[in-house]
Amino acid sequence: MRWHSPEFILLLLLIPLVGWYRLYLSRTLKKGGIRFAQGFTLASGMRSWKVKLAFIPDLLRSAVLLLLVFALMQPQYGQEHENVTRQGIDIMIALDVSGSMAAEDFKPNRIKAAQKITENFIGGISDHRIGLVVFAGLALTQCPLTIDYGVVTELLRRTSLQMLKYDGTAIGDAIVNAVYKFSSESREKRDKVVILLSDGENNSGIDPHEAAKIAAEKGVRVYTIGVGSLEGAPIPVIQNGYKQYARNPDGTLYIPKIDEQLMKDIAFITRGQYFRATDNKALEEIYKTIATLEKGKIDVNRTLQYSERYFWFLVPAFVLLLVEMYLRSRVFQRLF
Repeated sequence: MRWHSPEFILLLLLIPLVGWYRLYLSRTLKKGGIRFAQGFTLASGMRSWKVKLAFIPDLLRSAVLLLLVFALMQPQYGQEHENVTRQGIDIMIALDVSGSMAAEDFKPNRIKAAQKITENFIGGISDHRIGLVVFAGLALTQCPLTIDYGVVTELLRRTSLQMLKYDGTAIGDAIVNAVYKFSSESREKRDKVVILLSDGENNSGIDPHEAAKIAAEKGVRVYTIGVGSLEGAPIPVIQNGYKQYARNPDGTLYIPKIDEQLMKDIAFITRGQYFRATDNKALEEIYKTIATLEKGKIDVNRTLQYSERYFWFLVPAFVLLLVEMYLRSRVFQRLF
């Protein structure tokens, strides 16, 4: 509640002035005779009820003036409106599609589990822009940043271990690819995040530590996820129509290992976090944790709009004026 024109309160000084003027008239201009119409009981020195209540019209007139002054002061009543603007974040998912992602310690294997759980993650978010980078011995942008989650999901489903001819694990290339996609496509001041899933050691491309420094300089956080059970798993290969497992030159089973220290270093340099996904359930929980950490920004703008409320005083002033006019002309009329 506020008064738009509080200076009109000075008009209240008119009320005692009018009262004084009315009193002056009643004393100087009165010339005897019967002041009120007939019907008053003046015998035995007792004044009638009309005489006792003769001040009411003047009182009502003062009340009318008081209410009119308040109306001129323009009372206003404010209502607060809240506008909430949500600003999502930009997320590039970097998915390892090297041959080791065929290991079956996840169901049905690492790559299929990562695709399915990543798809569920995309389906549960809103307001964010999503992109997809796949990498093996080199990195390739599968989908630029977009809010069309259906497109990202479809391209994710089409991802396969055979889509890149260069086998290996180029973690640094994947990070740089994602970072420069942010630079070229995202001009807004949005938080930028890379979610990197890999199950092996970096063995080609840019040094991951240098790539992480570039990401940090660009304000990009990298959440690294090591995919693979603690004991590891052999890599199935199909030869002559039969399923076999990759072996070392000495004939022993080849069990790829996650370079956890490297993954932790990348997360530390970029102010992200490292997670170890040992099975489908663990990977799903990791995505839920990342979704909780990355909520984006919410801007709240509050505005106060005022509505005129002068009629709160104008309407009763008009009603009292009518009552005062009726009483003065019908009930307390004077004979001069």
